Amino acid sequence: MTVSVQEAIQFLKDKNVVAVPSETVFGLAASIFYPDAIKKIFEIKGRPPKNPLIVHFASVEQALEYVDIAPAFVPNLQKFWPGPLTVVAPLKKEIDPLITANLPTLAVRVPNHPVFLELIRAVGPLAAPSANRSGFPSATRKWHVDFDYNGMVPVVEGMEPDHGLESTILIQKEGYFLIGRLGATPIENLNDFFKIVENTQDFMAPQCPGQMYRHYAPTCKLTTVLSDEIEAIVGFCDVNYPVDKPLYSVGSIHHPAQVAHHLFETLRLLDHDRIKLAYVDTNFPSAGLYLTIHERLSRAIQETYHQNRELYV
Repeated sequence: MTVSVQEAIQFLKDKNVVAVPSETVFGLAASIFYPDAIKKIFEIKGRPPKNPLIVHFASVEQALEYVDIAPAFVPNLQKFWPGPLTVVAPLKKEIDPLITANLPTLAVRVPNHPVFLELIRAVGPLAAPSANRSGFPSATRKWHVDFDYNGMVPVVEGMEPDHGLESTILIQKEGYFLIGRLGATPIENLNDFFKIVENTQDFMAPQCPGQMYRHYAPTCKLTTVLSDEIEAIVGFCDVNYPVDKPLYSVGSIHHPAQVAHHLFETLRLLDHDRIKLAYVDTNFPSAGLYLTIHERLSRAIQETYHQNRELYV
């Protein structure tokens, strides 16, 4: 079901949830002022309550009303907002604890999409995780949302996501940031502006969205072993593969932004076409956006392995 911006504004004011296009992926949005609406996000997605949400704001100034971001970071942060970067910082304003998973921090972002920003300006900050069923590939097309929820969640009309990957998440520490999640903004683009340290700690509970183990996986089993048993290949249009199977192309290996844009849609097409076993080509550079793409595929491949294993244990 597609709704106009004005209809979506009324849905949100009526304490309902809507799927909103952003520059990254579709988000499942609700007003932060209505706990019942926030609860609906978790219920609709099947999202674990210990997994916090990102709150989206219309400006840096509005975000700073809710979190304590060190003043030294703000000028450089303004270079990336609006855009696909999320910052986790100490909470300084009361908010529904379901949004933060009872953590003393809040994940904040200023999206770079006219529809999303118009909604925020009309109803206030919006909490919005990716608009997919929990654990499955993110929704980057309207039909992904309709498929996941049988057309029961209203989707706001507007330009579909461009990046095709979720936002990069940085966790603020004393004088530096930890990487919370690789995303659409490559870490290399941030290194000139922030001191960033890889997050090597093993936490029992997520510090920020996107750290739950089960994530990004289609129902189709994925493998990195190229054999005659596979039914399809997830790979590149400019690479020749020795097995004669249908190619689900993510684009050119020389254009990582193109690959990112098509990644989740391609994984979803495997399920749409009832593919049971697919080879995924992960032979690409380990830099820039490809670091994020590799991380998403690695988790998807591991998860489909564990899903398959659990069926027989």
